[in-house]
Amino acid sequence: MKKLICFSTLSLAIATMSLPSVAQGQQAQYSPSAPRISSTNGYMDAHMISVYTGDQPLSFITVRPPDFISVGDRIQINDQSGQAIESNISREGNIIRVNFAQPIPPQTTLKITFADLSLSSGVVPIGVYNYEVAGGYPGFRQEIPYGLARVQVF
Repeated sequence: MKKLICFSTLSLAIATMSLPSVAQGQQAQYSPSAPRISSTNGYMDAHMISVYTGDQPLSFITVRPPDFISVGDRIQINDQSGQAIESNISREGNIIRVNFAQPIPPQTTLKITFADLSLSSGVVPIGVYNYEVAGGYPGFRQEIPYGLARVQVF
């Protein structure tokens, strides 16, 4: 009986010490003023990506569509009021770069519409398409990645 009590006490002590302590993780910090992809929308012939500029003026934005999508020349950029934004669009391989004539003011939401799309043969037009999006700010040497814009077409 004495051995049973000792063994039980020893087992309980080992079990107590080996239990993981409650993690004291940090709360995720989210800044609503950070630049980000705010929404996406997609149709078979057009994809839209909305981007929030954050607290800094935006001088350019780059978008890399999926390899199997060919984007034509009908690219339109509007601000949150629907007004067209004057810009110069250039391409480097599969990357589309939109240089703005004037820096976009902070805390602006831009809507980028790709209205002239063609898919590689054999690709089903319904699905999810990932666009890599990044922005450039005056005074910064590198572009800031916004992330993947997931455009879903039904």
